[in-house]
Amino acid sequence: MPVADLGDIKLNYSEQGAGSPVVGIMGFSLDKRFWSITAPAVTKTHRLITFDNRGVGRSTGPVVGTIDEMANDTIRLMDHLELDKAILFGISMGGTIAQRLTLDHRDRVSALILAVTWARPIEYMRRNHELATLISAAAGPEGLLQASLLRMFTPRFFELGREAIDQMVASFARPGSPEAAPIEVLQGQLAAIDKFDALAELPGISCPTLVLGGKMDVMVPGLASEEIAAAIPGAELKMFETGHGCMVEEMEAFNATVSDFLTRLS
Repeated sequence: MPVADLGDIKLNYSEQGAGSPVVGIMGFSLDKRFWSITAPAVTKTHRLITFDNRGVGRSTGPVVGTIDEMANDTIRLMDHLELDKAILFGISMGGTIAQRLTLDHRDRVSALILAVTWARPIEYMRRNHELATLISAAAGPEGLLQASLLRMFTPRFFELGREAIDQMVASFARPGSPEAAPIEVLQGQLAAIDKFDALAELPGISCPTLVLGGKMDVMVPGLASEEIAAAIPGAELKMFETGHGCMVEEMEAFNATVSDFLTRLS
């Protein structure tokens, strides 16, 4: 896999498809492998660039302290790849990075897709993150993974999609797979997440925007997606009937919504 050597950090990235570029920004603790389910919705019509955030997967660099730093990492990758402009597709924490990048570099973003993300500190999430910090300290990355799975998917999906979940867990331990992110990286990301606050700035975003949320999300409440869509002029909002893992649980509907939005942009 190619690596963008940016001096203080090295970002592992990959490209697939052809057409106008879409930069995919992944969420808390996850590497670019987790784009595999959503990628087909993008690569039908566009070139998809995905990467591991610093300290995650095969990317390296100092522990992150703010969302602004990760937004700067992303714009530096775009510069490295000579992308004057791109569509940003951010999932969860990746959505906050996409918002910050758009607000700071509006001329570099042609459109936005913001999935299961938020734009301001939410007390429910802060308490969730306190619990995640305790779990990671006591049980390490494996314990945090198991706890996160319980909050990512609905109870029904655990009954109907057990094999898919087991395969996801097994992928972490597959030979040759990247090691789980160190505890200090996870705690740095959680601290950055809790400080992010851009809701008041969002009315300044003018590019076409699609917001995707989950009505049963217990990691990032659906109200956060509704707030974002209300704040960005002309934003489209699609709320799914499941939770934070709606791109897995409702893969066909999720991908169709993304594909339709990108096709209309084209």
